[in-house]
Amino acid sequence: MKILHLFYDLMNLYGEYANTLALQRALSEKGRAADIERLSVGDTLDFSSVDFIYIGSGTEKNQKVALEYLKPYADQLKSVLADGKILLATGNSFEMFGKTITDRNGVQYDGLNFFDFTVTEGKERIVEDISAEFDGKKVIGFINKASQIEGVKKPLFSIKQGVGNCTNSSNVEGIQADSFYGTHIIGPLLIRNKCMADYFADLLINK
Repeated sequence: MKILHLFYDLMNLYGEYANTLALQRALSEKGRAADIERLSVGDTLDFSSVDFIYIGSGTEKNQKVALEYLKPYADQLKSVLADGKILLATGNSFEMFGKTITDRNGVQYDGLNFFDFTVTEGKERIVEDISAEFDGKKVIGFINKASQIEGVKKPLFSIKQGVGNCTNSSNVEGIQADSFYGTHIIGPLLIRNKCMADYFADLLINK
């Protein structure tokens, strides 16, 4: 199997690279080998040759760089997701897949438009520990963001403690739509929550 760590340099705050290592280890424990490929701005992207795509968290500035680089590849990425490739985006990387991102100065950026949600960045950061639930299991981590996300139709997590997507929907967090998974929870997510690493490993094995 092949795991793609996309924007491994631009979108890699908080040691998020370790999510790919946790998934690789979970697969190994289940008897399946996986290689990790690392690509970023300047590389030609071909999603057809990978099984799992991971994007981590970055600064707001780097997020916009990654967003612009991904736009020419949006149709290809939509196609492979429709075919069952799995994508996990943690931190603010999943914001790129919505309709728009409005920054703290009121400048609006077009997102990749995979989903209808909108993102509004504020001037104050939200930094909190978080406890959530996924598939009946407890998930922990923390959030460090400056954004409110509205219009998510299918959240990934139910929140037990901490902040959700926005102040109007603080009891839910992230997004999950078919083979796309997005969350602001960092930590790294798959290091602190083996149940999540095992979940994605099982998805890959059984797909």
